[in-house]
This record gives sequence, C-alpha cells and structure tokens, in this order.
Amino acid sequence: MIVIPVINETNFEEVKKKILLAKSFGADPAAGGASWVHLDVADGTFTPNETWNNSEELKEWKVESEKLKVNIEIHLMVNDPDYEIKKWLNCGAKRIFIHYESSKNIAVLKDECQKAGIELGLAIGPQIPVEGLFEYKNKIRSYLILAVNPGLAGQEFQLNQLDKISLLREQMPDAKIEVDGGINMKNAYEIRQAGADTLVSASYIWESKNPKESYEKLRTF
Repeated sequence: MIVIPVINETNFEEVKKKILLAKSFGADPAAGGASWVHLDVADGTFTPNETWNNSEELKEWKVESEKLKVNIEIHLMVNDPDYEIKKWLNCGAKRIFIHYESSKNIAVLKDECQKAGIELGLAIGPQIPVEGLFEYKNKIRSYLILAVNPGLAGQEFQLNQLDKISLLREQMPDAKIEVDGGINMKNAYEIRQAGADTLVSASYIWESKNPKESYEKLRTF
C-alpha cells in the first residue's frame, strides 16, 4: 500500500520540518521512505480552520525540495479553487487536488495544470455523492476520497465512505484512488479491500510516539 504523510500546519517552518521528517522515514522510497508528502491548504471558509496557505514560500523552497527528491501534492480545501489554483501552479508541486463540489470549470483547470506540468486530481468531501466523478473517467487519473469533514486533522473515519471507494473503483478500474481522514490500523485493510491504493494519513503518523514506525505499519496493507 502506498502511504503519503499529510502535513497540516499553520506556518511554513513546521511544514518544512515535517517534510524533512517524512524523508527521514527512509532514504530509498523502495525500502520504505516517504517519496510523497501531502500538504493541506485550508482557507477557513470552505473549512472551519485555516492552515498554512502561502504558495510563494513553497516556491522559494522549490530548489531544496528538488534536492530532497520529494514529490509534493497539494490539497486545496478552498471556496474558490478556480482562482486559488493559479497561485500554486509554479511552486514545485507535482499534483494538486481540488474539490469537485467547489470548482466551476474543471476542464479549464486541467488544461492550466497540464501546461504547468502538474497533474490535476479531484477530491470530494464525505457528503458529496461519488457519482459526480464518473464523467471524468479517462480524463482525470487521480481521485481523493475525503472520509472526514474538510479541514481539521484527528477526526474519525466515516465508514460509509467505503461504499464510495468501491463504486469509484468499479467505475474506474485504472484510476489512482487516495483516501484521507481518520486512517489507522483498524480501517486500513477495509479501505484497501474497498479499492483504494493510497492511504493519506496525518494524526496516526504524527501523533504516535514513533512516526516512522506508524508509517511503516500502514504500508504493510
């Protein structure tokens, strides 16, 4: 199972610290290192909380992230992704997730991302029917099922999201399906069985006594 550590912080110094910690999980990704990190960007409107949200700081750090050989994906939990995404197109991210339910023109955003050499992925919140994503079959490769309410880390995984994962996998057998929110050792197996190939985890990894060990445990599924 692919595991991507989530970084959900309020300032860039803490973001950088956790990126470096994630890389320390293993120098060789094939041997267990975190080759991807997932940065949560919450605007305090689409979400009840606000996180770090400064693309310029990430852009300035781009050379360093390239040296680390870390792949960064951005999860934009914002009210107006059609506008906000423009700030993140040249910051060094490899993939950007926007929320299907808050975007007005996904096709245009996909074109803009392609021109910038970035993959566009679609995320949906727990209250949003997964069927809306079906029209993007063979158009969008990566999807993020958010199994908790957007924003705060540490929430409990909503079990009804398993059906959404299964439906999406059934409809899109070749898609990359990430699942984020409340991931732990109790539900990781069910999530994989439902059809996900990537676990995106914050609290289970970072709030444990040994983040590297917790990361490795999730990878066993």
